[in-house]
Amino acid sequence: MCGVIVVPDNPTPTPMPMPPPDIGTHFGRLLDSAVGSDVSFIVDGQQFPAHRSVLTARSLVFEAELFGSMADATMPSITIHEIKPAAFKVMLRFMYTDSFPADNELGETPTDMLQHLLDVADRFALDRLKLICSLKLIENISVDTVGSILVCAETYNCLELKNKCLGFFTVEKNFKEAVFTDGFAFLLQKCPSLAAEVRRRVVV
Repeated sequence: MCGVIVVPDNPTPTPMPMPPPDIGTHFGRLLDSAVGSDVSFIVDGQQFPAHRSVLTARSLVFEAELFGSMADATMPSITIHEIKPAAFKVMLRFMYTDSFPADNELGETPTDMLQHLLDVADRFALDRLKLICSLKLIENISVDTVGSILVCAETYNCLELKNKCLGFFTVEKNFKEAVFTDGFAFLLQKCPSLAAEVRRRVVV
């Protein structure tokens, strides 16, 4: 017996693997180096250099602030009030790279950081970041956190997050433990009508 192997004159070359997208890496370097930055933000005494064109491409709020008729459009430095510097830093990184930090990069209290991030995402109309924060907060609902997370959901109109919190409260055991937490006291202070709704839903 014998075998015959036919070798074509022009064998098909093995395709080269497609490299992964790296635009986020490049824009992350741009943010870190501050090369060409034309605006800076002062947040609780900390300075964050940035690029007007990048922020404008990502947020209609920044577009109005940086290129509209507002006074900030001509200012090289803008002071931002009522935002945590750590949350603003994460927001900038997200705007440049479209990447969200790992859970272990959110600090000692990830739930608090996620709520601060939800605040800045809503303030600057970053819908994708807002949705990510909402989904992450759903994973962090517990007896100790459900009260403050529910306030956050109500404040920033996160319907799915709100329903998850209300569903958590309707479990009698969860409700009986949660009412003694600081989070529930915060709920009573900020949203008394919502706290009353929680009580109506719970059969004790």
